[in-house]
Amino acid sequence: MYALQPPDESVRRAVLRAQAHARGLVLRDDVIDYVLARFPRDLGSLAALLDQLDDHALRTRRAITIPLIKDMLENA
Repeated sequence: MYALQPPDESVRRAVLRAQAHARGLVLRDDVIDYVLARFPRDLGSLAALLDQLDDHALRTRRAITIPLIKDMLENA
């Protein structure tokens, strides 16, 4: 029997960066730190959050930054 372990911090960061890069987005370290400190850390939730951030960034024509994340949460 094998037990699956949740991904560690470095894997979560790499997955977020890779998914963002696939969309043509750049996530700075401070943004990733903010997301990992304040949102659910499972990969499904992080992917859904990235979808929301991408949509909000496109609507507002802004880069994904901490102020953009806060704005998205206030206007949700």
